[in-house]
Amino acid sequence: MAIIITYDIPSKHREFKEKMFELGYKDSIQGTVCKIIYFPNTTLYHASKSAETARKDAQAITRALGISLERCVSTIWNDWSAVCGEPFK
Repeated sequence: MAIIITYDIPSKHREFKEKMFELGYKDSIQGTVCKIIYFPNTTLYHASKSAETARKDAQAITRALGISLERCVSTIWNDWSAVCGEPFK
């Protein structure tokens, strides 16, 4: 089942995202109304992980990077509405 995870970390944002991307997380997905849905800066999507696994992935990566996971919520990507957004520059 697909999930989204949103998080706050104090630093190493690029390194964190790169490690999450290696695990199959994405910062955008194809939409139906929007050609592409771009997620907010600290939100990622995974097509098949559970919410608990996503949290554990984030915890493991922040530990490995030596930073704290200050806030984190992961949930099933089910009933949603989006503003399409634009790619990050």
